[in-house]
This record gives sequence, C-alpha cells and structure tokens, in this order.
Amino acid sequence: MRIRINNIECRKYTATKTDEVHYEILKWEPNSYFGKEQEYRDNGYVDSFGGDFLEKDRTSIQKTIFNNQESCFTVADLRLNRKEPCTYLESVGSRLLDLSQEEIQDFFEVYRLAEPKIQKKHFIDED
Repeated sequence: MRIRINNIECRKYTATKTDEVHYEILKWEPNSYFGKEQEYRDNGYVDSFGGDFLEKDRTSIQKTIFNNQESCFTVADLRLNRKEPCTYLESVGSRLLDLSQEEIQDFFEVYRLAEPKIQKKHFIDED
C-alpha cells in the first residue's frame, strides 16, 4: 500500500529485521546529489569500497545517491497494536512540527486515507 499526496507518502516499512509490521509517513524532497557524480569526480572523489562509493578526504558517498531525483526521510511511524486493535502514530522527533502548513494538511490527508486501509489489511481481514 502506497498513498502519496504532493511530497508526503505513506508506505509499508520493509527495511526491518524484526517481524513487527509498521508503516511510515515520509516527506520527499529534491535530491541535491542527483546527476552530480561527475562533478564529485571532477572535485577529486574516486571509487572506493569495491566501486560502490566515491571517497575523498575520509568522506564516502554511496554512488546510488546520484541516481534518484528525490530523496526522503521518515516524518512519523504508524505502529500496529494488535491488542486494541489500532495503530499508533509516532512522530520522529519534531519532524512533524517542521512541516509547512500545506505539508501538514497533506500529512493528515495521507494518514486519514491510510488508516482504514491498514485496519482492513491487518485487523479486519485477519478474522
């Protein structure tokens, strides 16, 4: 399940080593590294770590960062509570407070749309 409005998205979190299922609400933004690999090479960065990174002066940059026009970070997690059943919204630090007014509106609209889908998938369909 993915729901995105403008630069706010909710998706299932998949990069965990635990069995815990949860979702994350992300903020997407332009990737300042996009398309600049050659610029870094021109400034003295060289291949390292088997060719997966560029390195200069003890600074390493994974080369995949140059491939995507956008990057994202987690604003909040939606964690399942199977006892109640419900989800808990957990902000990552003050990131929710750092959103613009438009982003806050998009955030809560994404959350409003995602919550019933999560409920149906993890609580209603389990029976």
